[in-house]
Amino acid sequence: MTKTIFLTGATGYVGCHLAHRFLADGHIVLALVRSKGGQSVQERIETAVLEVGPLDDDVLANLVAIPGTVEEPADQLVAAIRSRFDALIDEVWHSAAIFNFKERERPLVEATNIEGTRHLLDLTCQINPEFPPRFFYISTAYCLGSEFNESVPEEIPAQVSHFRSIYEWSKHNAERLVDQYQRAQKLDVTIFRPSIVIGTPETAVLCNSGYYQVLTECRRLRTLLARNQGDGFNGNVQTRLQGNPHTPLNLVPIDFVVDSMVYLAHCTELDPAQTHLFNIVNEQPPTVQEVHHALVTSLDMTGLKLVPPDQFEDEPMNPMEKVINRRIAFQAPYMHEQIHFATDTFRQFVPKNVLPPPQVNLDYMEQVNAIFLTQFKEE
Repeated sequence: MTKTIFLTGATGYVGCHLAHRFLADGHIVLALVRSKGGQSVQERIETAVLEVGPLDDDVLANLVAIPGTVEEPADQLVAAIRSRFDALIDEVWHSAAIFNFKERERPLVEATNIEGTRHLLDLTCQINPEFPPRFFYISTAYCLGSEFNESVPEEIPAQVSHFRSIYEWSKHNAERLVDQYQRAQKLDVTIFRPSIVIGTPETAVLCNSGYYQVLTECRRLRTLLARNQGDGFNGNVQTRLQGNPHTPLNLVPIDFVVDSMVYLAHCTELDPAQTHLFNIVNEQPPTVQEVHHALVTSLDMTGLKLVPPDQFEDEPMNPMEKVINRRIAFQAPYMHEQIHFATDTFRQFVPKNVLPPPQVNLDYMEQVNAIFLTQFKEE
């Protein structure tokens, strides 16, 4: 059955894959798109979606850009939608977020990640009030701080206090808001928590956050040293990064994330009268050491060492180490903390014979890295 889906964050990494999947499945996608640069909002969203893969013209015709941002109140968003589309909205998928993590950016993070979620929940209540759409919120598996590492439960705890960043704080509080609206407004709500999303060997869509930020900064380090040392550079960077080689690094492929969310959205066993929450993670994640091996192999570098954070107290960072460790400060905690995730609820509805755990091994990571690094070949 064809559905009409309102989607935020559609030009982002997860969002463009969701939009492509919804269109390929025959649905109408109304995508909230921020004006940017010289492109129209329609051009921006079509470019993002077609990077995932080709679509026939008649399928792409079901993609409608709605100009606006999640910072706008619900009545403005509703008016923007109704100026382009006047039928029922069946589902609202809220994927938009910013990944800022510095304390000085708290007001911006709160306005986008928390109040933006409130605006989308208000929109869900207002857009066709007699038949409110289902609401799907894309959160993160890393939203409960360091108190719940063994294991991160598929629920919203009564109290969380030790967040690694204001990004985690914002996503946790957005989840609370979603649950509050479900209880007060009787909405049909589902929360998805993907872990660190990476690409697949088949997709060329690029992302510059999460794991890819670390890969980018390591490449930047190698390039800088090669320029400074000239012909004498042999690939040895002699640089330390914070990291525990034995820590599981929960990298989950984008196709597994999208397949899981779509499968759960179609699941008729979910009770619409309660909030559902699922950790969408890799149950067999690689270790930091395995990911490090793939990274240095892909970049043809040596001398990039993983060390515990306290080593820098005894042996202070050199200037180069200060730069790269500052640039990957957002990712650093996940590279040395032992974080595990419960998936009992997820597997109750998504059995392993339907979606087996992804296999992210050395060969897989090298292929993903190679695709990402092709963007720098022109330099």
